[in-house]
Amino acid sequence: MLKRKDKILISAIELFEKWGVNGLTTKNLAQTQGISEPALYRQYKNKQQIINAIIEEFSSYDENIINTIIESKLTGKEAMLFYINRYAELYQNYSGFATILISLDLYYYNDETRKRMKEIIDKRNNFLSLIISKGEQNFYETSLFTPDELAKTINNMLFALVYEWYMEGKSYDLKERILSFSLKLFIDHKGD
Repeated sequence: MLKRKDKILISAIELFEKWGVNGLTTKNLAQTQGISEPALYRQYKNKQQIINAIIEEFSSYDENIINTIIESKLTGKEAMLFYINRYAELYQNYSGFATILISLDLYYYNDETRKRMKEIIDKRNNFLSLIISKGEQNFYETSLFTPDELAKTINNMLFALVYEWYMEGKSYDLKERILSFSLKLFIDHKGD
């Protein structure tokens, strides 16, 4: 059974996805939960703490993805495809997380949240760069990109495709689009 704090967080992500950061108010959140604002404040002391919790929930899946790659000893293309596939599934199945990724209003205008979001993205880029460095021979015979540049390109592609999916009203299969782009741009250049 979910704890009240977890239920509040889920509702906060849903409100954020539907109405944006300005529509995510403690009043709206309390109403959604059927509780008073003082009851909400017993779980989260203010809106910023709720936003911080949203960003931490967003980043919690990174550890699972990274650890699975490490524990399964995936390298090169397999690790890259696994990484891309898991994020594609995450954003497709939990579109609230996709909203967090593309919403500058959530994190850009607050120094603390901007710094935390940068840490999350840097960690993703660094991990991908490490995967690419370890399996570099599997990516390109002659690459125009350094491992760092390729890692950033992949994460930027994910961002751009999620953004486009939202702009198109989530009218197509995001995972399919991401995997199609990935295979064309990053994986099919050289056989194993």
